[in-house]
Amino acid sequence: MVKTAAHTTSSTVSMRQLTRLLHLLYQPNNPNDSLYGLMRRFFQHEQAARLELATLQQHWQQAKQQQAPDISLHRSRYNERHYQLEQQRQRRLEQCMHCCELLLQLSEGSQPAETLTRSARILGSLQLLVPEQPRRTLEVQFSFKLLYKMVLTLRLLQHRLERSLMPASWQLCWQQRQTEEAAEADCPFRHQIQLPLLLATMLQEYGQLHPSAQKLLQNAERRIDPLTEFNSEERYQFLLQSHQGSLQLLQQGLGHWPYQGADKQARQWHEQQQQAQQQWIMQLLEAAQAPGTSIGNLLKVPQVYTSIVMPGRKRFRYESLPKAALLLKQGVQQQLYSADWVDQLLRITGLFPQGYGLAFIPAKHSVQSRDKYEFAIVNALYPTQPQVPHCRIVTRQLQYKNTGKDYQIPIAQNLYFRPARKQLEVIPTERLQEILAKLFDDAEQRFLRQLLPRCWQPHDFFSQPAHQNLWNKG
Repeated sequence: MVKTAAHTTSSTVSMRQLTRLLHLLYQPNNPNDSLYGLMRRFFQHEQAARLELATLQQHWQQAKQQQAPDISLHRSRYNERHYQLEQQRQRRLEQCMHCCELLLQLSEGSQPAETLTRSARILGSLQLLVPEQPRRTLEVQFSFKLLYKMVLTLRLLQHRLERSLMPASWQLCWQQRQTEEAAEADCPFRHQIQLPLLLATMLQEYGQLHPSAQKLLQNAERRIDPLTEFNSEERYQFLLQSHQGSLQLLQQGLGHWPYQGADKQARQWHEQQQQAQQQWIMQLLEAAQAPGTSIGNLLKVPQVYTSIVMPGRKRFRYESLPKAALLLKQGVQQQLYSADWVDQLLRITGLFPQGYGLAFIPAKHSVQSRDKYEFAIVNALYPTQPQVPHCRIVTRQLQYKNTGKDYQIPIAQNLYFRPARKQLEVIPTERLQEILAKLFDDAEQRFLRQLLPRCWQPHDFFSQPAHQNLWNKG
């Protein structure tokens, strides 16, 4: 019992940390009091702020030339406004990096196996907690989907580094981390690769707040509709304007870390490092526009996968989420991104997303196990086969449990696939109705639609803290 309690406490702490990070990115009750609010205000007021500052500087310069008696007043007004804008810029940068640091603390472990478990926990929790109401679309986009994409990007990077598939400078930086005992605060791989990569992922999303991109989202009533569906030309324009927004935010909205100190050479070195990092991020964002086989796939492929498996589209259907692999491969055929990168991402995720609810036929150890199905939730990355997910069983004898075993569900037992459903078609309708009544609150509605579910949505199950220990050892 003590062991179970400790595991539950650990799960609760992880959920609290994840919820805190989600609220830092987007605060549902007050969106302005979050990173989303900071970014939106930058785009709303940036042009007017720059014009105001330029006007104040012009008045100051004119006063200097005319040797006006109020020259100090003009200088003071300019310096005060410049200071205010600089403080706002630094706050945006600090908040971005703070969120990136918190995510790394949540997702990265001391050993590769721990990192994979932590990442699976985050991805699965995001899938199990994400709201599907249209009114919460902005919250989904700028917190749930953003974090999901960031974690996937980290895992795709790790996958390729372990197989020596990244540029030599990236590989060297990563190898140094594997061999040197450096504190996280001084780790070159963390500061030169991971953090800038996560920042680029954030910029890719926040660029959509650019006024020109937002204008394309206006509906007939001239209100912003995040669920707007584009034709090919409109989508091209939206992506183009969003990209311009990402670059503007990088260069003007975030800028560089200020140097603290009086050493001239150290200041020069610091500024060079900051400029090089900004250029690195800019190149990554540019490459993601038309990735081909380039490094831009590191941003593009996780972005596309996330857009499919997380809510935020009018055509979103939970049952169709495993078709993400098919849709990604269609994009490859259209030359939107690289087949190699897609194959590697799918090697990590498999066919079924983390946190996906599956119905399966138990192994036939008894006569009773042949006329029912049970529920499980996908809880691990790197399945041995893409179509054979690694899951946690959450029901036993048609009863929900908060402790269960891990199990790799083969195709023949997975009701998502036709061969398994065919096995249960011989069961009398009355028995199938009885199973539905035990497992679903809305059994009558489900009976009208489908007697044999291909999957199930575990959101209500996971909403109970006692059921959030899916990633502890089963």
